[in-house]
Amino acid sequence: MNRQVLHRVKEFHVEHATIVAIATAPGRGAIGVIRVSGPRAMAVLRRLAPGLTPAPRVATLTTLRIDDAVVDQALVLFFPGPRSFTGEDVVELHMHGAPRLLQLVVQAAGREPGVRLAEPGEFTRRALMNGRLDLTRAEAIVDLVEARSEAEVKSAAARLDGGLARHLDALYQPLLQLSAELEGTLDFPDDAEDVEAFAPVVDRCLVGARQLEASARTATQVRQGGLVVVYGPVNAGKSTLFNRLVGSARALVDDEPGTTRDALEATLEVGGQLVTLVDTAGLREGAGRVEALGMERTRQVLQEADVAVLLIPPGAGREDLETWRAEVTDTRRLEVMGKADLLGAESGTPAVSGLNGNGVEGLMGLISARLGTLDGEALVAGERHLGALTRVRESLERAREALGSSTVEVVAGEVSLS
Repeated sequence: MNRQVLHRVKEFHVEHATIVAIATAPGRGAIGVIRVSGPRAMAVLRRLAPGLTPAPRVATLTTLRIDDAVVDQALVLFFPGPRSFTGEDVVELHMHGAPRLLQLVVQAAGREPGVRLAEPGEFTRRALMNGRLDLTRAEAIVDLVEARSEAEVKSAAARLDGGLARHLDALYQPLLQLSAELEGTLDFPDDAEDVEAFAPVVDRCLVGARQLEASARTATQVRQGGLVVVYGPVNAGKSTLFNRLVGSARALVDDEPGTTRDALEATLEVGGQLVTLVDTAGLREGAGRVEALGMERTRQVLQEADVAVLLIPPGAGREDLETWRAEVTDTRRLEVMGKADLLGAESGTPAVSGLNGNGVEGLMGLISARLGTLDGEALVAGERHLGALTRVRESLERAREALGSSTVEVVAGEVSLS
């Protein structure tokens, strides 16, 4: 830790107050939690529950009072610093989750001298400043709270458990040692080894950097969510299937061809990750002006799709099939027989029925396989980490190239961690 950081930490310890805030989500609920952190945490507790001195890390049932009036019964948890979330004395009040009740208790706590309302994220910031969390874990808390899918939950939880920190440290420590050795080569050139001797270390670090960068790209894609577009001819059953997948009658369904005139979107979870599902206007010759605009919109979203599900109606001819296939000619296309409840499926082609749900689970599995999944190794949070790891990988690639063609100064400059 450099002097500037140490100064900021010391300054933080001198200036900070005891803070209090509601720690649970807004709204009514069975339970609401109020958290107090700082040197006056026990003073706040004694103001609300006179005479109470709870044992550390033991839930204690008590009566809360404001101006001698009983307002609630609560479970109290006391975590003495530094063995607490923030590294300070922390008191948590687990109460009934009435919004007005929680507000009154927070206001009463704020009347204690030296106590103020916490700023957004301040508990986590104090945990970071007091060394209870590193930056990767602090970011993981935010990502876990904001997770919208199973994949995001697992990724954030793994980072909160220190997975990313361990991977980064495994990359950092060899680079730190290598940087020191290269600097020593510059200071004592007579005792220096051949610069090529450093190649194995650079190669190992480069492999690690590439793996983490790939993990970041995967995680970024998962956070953004995949785009799955259902397309095909009119009356193929696209809107019925769309409604089945999203679990509600979002799209109009009718026997008249061309009912869908525009792209209709909904969000759902597929294979643990969030996707945007798009129902599109059917493709056919001789469409009217408005329907033709819808078909143009279909072609636009198909260009952006991660997976394009071609829904084929029973009895489709080979010439028509080739025409629909021509809309998406790469591996993003996934062909599925529609209206399987009527005529079934051709040999070797997956079948699905939006009407009765047959084949839907299999279709979801196929879409998930095409999108890919966020496994336990995809620990990197997203675009900020991706940018940093890309710069590390590029520097290591330049260092590896310089080992055989340039000076030690160039290699040391690329490897330097300053």
